[in-house]
Amino acid sequence: MSGPRLARAVQGALSVIALATAVPVGAQSRICRPSPGSNEAELLTRYAVPLTFGTALPSGALRPGEIAIALETTWLPTPPSDVRRSGECYLDKAENTTLSPVLPRPRIAVGLPAGLTAEASLLPPVTVADATPFLAGLALSYARSMNASTSVHARLHGTLGYVDGPVTCSRDALQNDPTQPCFGDTPSSDRYAPNAIGAELLATRAFGTNWSAQLGVGAVHARPQFDVNFTNAFGVVDNTRIRFEDTRASLTAGVARRVHERAAIGVVGYVVPGRTSTVRLTGQWTLR
Repeated sequence: MSGPRLARAVQGALSVIALATAVPVGAQSRICRPSPGSNEAELLTRYAVPLTFGTALPSGALRPGEIAIALETTWLPTPPSDVRRSGECYLDKAENTTLSPVLPRPRIAVGLPAGLTAEASLLPPVTVADATPFLAGLALSYARSMNASTSVHARLHGTLGYVDGPVTCSRDALQNDPTQPCFGDTPSSDRYAPNAIGAELLATRAFGTNWSAQLGVGAVHARPQFDVNFTNAFGVVDNTRIRFEDTRASLTAGVARRVHERAAIGVVGYVVPGRTSTVRLTGQWTLR
């Protein structure tokens, strides 16, 4: 073997040994708290916005005992390519953040006495594209009619649960160079939790008998978490945990149309300035 080839072989062997012995097999766990301007913080909060249990359909208050069911489809916007690169909490690499372009979510609302309405949502762990969500949403709102066509709603909401998927090392990102990220043959099984709570003040106005529009302002406080779970070809498990906390204003605008005595469809835009925005398409049916 020639001198240069031998030197390269020795260097490669030393790199493999260094990577294999730098961290004990079975654990590479740490908590990373990224700075507010980092890509990690941007990604965590960008995905908390569409998962927030915000208003899905402009509508009036439900009468006590009245029940409405709805199916909401939320757009999950793809972050710019430069934002999808890790920086502070992981090696510089592109993250697989496009697990699913949309999030379907069932809803149920129950009218309570004194102008109150309770809302709930449970998204079971059914895989959509590469994402497996298990999310719950809860909300309590109070509505007051200002006149025959206008009402005001005060609403509190929260989102719990998680979304699992191969974000850190998708199947396409796996490779056989031990000096680079995603060295292995099994995709990561990462977990993202939005942990968002918020409040909204909404004004709804009816236009005739079939149309209504809504405008609102609010605030959302998110404590998103991301847990890496990747085992490389050496058997080293990366359990890096990323934690961030953020409070922002929110804006809501939507329009709905009644298509039946008990049915309505609508679209709502939800914006968190400085983070991202989303659009929700919803169909609702009032049971009684």
